[in-house]
Amino acid sequence: MALIRILSLSLMLIFIFTSSVLAKPFEGKTSGIGIFVGEVACYGEHEIRPEFLATFKDQLWQTLKDFENKGKLHTVGDDEWLGSVNAAPGFADIIQVSSVLRDIHMDAIAYGPSFAKENANAKMIYYAERALGEDYFWDDEKLAARKKMIGKPYRISQKMMNAAQTVGREYDADYLLFCNLVDANVELKNSIFNASATLNERPKQITVASFFYLIDTKKGLVYEGYNLSDKTGQILNLLGQYGKAMTAENLLQCMFEVQSKRIVEDVCNEGQKVLAKGG
Repeated sequence: MALIRILSLSLMLIFIFTSSVLAKPFEGKTSGIGIFVGEVACYGEHEIRPEFLATFKDQLWQTLKDFENKGKLHTVGDDEWLGSVNAAPGFADIIQVSSVLRDIHMDAIAYGPSFAKENANAKMIYYAERALGEDYFWDDEKLAARKKMIGKPYRISQKMMNAAQTVGREYDADYLLFCNLVDANVELKNSIFNASATLNERPKQITVASFFYLIDTKKGLVYEGYNLSDKTGQILNLLGQYGKAMTAENLLQCMFEVQSKRIVEDVCNEGQKVLAKGG
């Protein structure tokens, strides 16, 4: 039965990805590794403001394009449909593809060495418990063994591995890239609460934390990366670099730029090397 489900998923993916709405739209630059951005989302315990998530996604895409111009990689696919679905021809197909990509992302998170159920949102917890079983998260030996895999390549479920390989074949992508922005919090100078209304004043501290998952579409292996920017010193450095009049919104944008650059540099260097060595 498991084999039948895997074959059914593969056939469904082939049908979806060969539909006209998602046919390969670009034949642009092909130097460097081919990267398909599957999803930029938040599966952390705290909900991220939609505009923060949108800004981070746009900045990551721009950074990838900057590295593309340097010949270090080339993007495949299009970012226009990531995170949003427009009522256009092929509407149902886009929803199905987005759903498959979302499942690949959550699978990579669930099987990742740094995943902690207590730091995830309800949707992610539900997915992880279905994938690994509720008892798994009470087994100290398994959790300890998982943490030892930090920085090493690991495998996701066979079903999602097959799905990732199908996406790779259809888009000539060497890697799939997924980003999980788990925290984007602004602490204002005159408030201990998260800035929910205005970002026009100087911040006391900004926290930006993200995980990313790089999947080798041929081997089916995953590399998990993590970035954290939360020190007051980093804000002072940005103020010195860009000017003391910068608002929380300006500084948050800078933080997203820093995070995006770290992610793409890690993808092109350590992530690629780790996956190349993996079996």
